[in-house]
Amino acid sequence: MTYEELISKIMEWAHQRKIDQADPRVEFMKLAEEVGELSGAYNKKNHERLVDSIGDLQIALLIFCRLVGVDHKEALTAAYQEIAHRQGETTPDGVFIKQSDIEKEN
Repeated sequence: MTYEELISKIMEWAHQRKIDQADPRVEFMKLAEEVGELSGAYNKKNHERLVDSIGDLQIALLIFCRLVGVDHKEALTAAYQEIAHRQGETTPDGVFIKQSDIEKEN
């Protein structure tokens, strides 16, 4: 199944359950719930739950995007274009600091 087919099936699933017509605040709360579950799975080193939580979070985000009128692919593309040429430094523990933030500190 292609990515586009998968997205279509997810949207059809949401439509059949009328989730795609719900109050966006409800789906936003679902996003927060899924982030919590993802955190728990990661902290407990439970790979199976981690995979499940990542999938659930993506589905909730796709539905939220539909509810608030944001094309998820367009948003992802725009975010990538913003970071594509971003310069900066990564700390030893993996935190990326933008060059503009480094310059503000100096």
